[in-house]
Amino acid sequence: MRFKRGVSAAALIAGALALGATPAHAIPPPPPGGDLLIVFSYYSGEQVIGQRWSGCSQPPGQWGSLDGTLKVFFTPC
Repeated sequence: MRFKRGVSAAALIAGALALGATPAHAIPPPPPGGDLLIVFSYYSGEQVIGQRWSGCSQPPGQWGSLDGTLKVFFTPC
């Protein structure tokens, strides 16, 4: 009985460590090749409420609210 509890505790700790090692909101890597415009779009429900962008050898910019659900887009220049 004591051995089963030890094994269960070890498995529970290993599972907690494995879950803690994964990022919660990872930004996907850009597709390979070429210069890209990276666009961060902020949503409230399905409506875009703001954007931030950079790349394509242009100055970065933004508009609207930078709060809400974030989606990242990689657009070729």
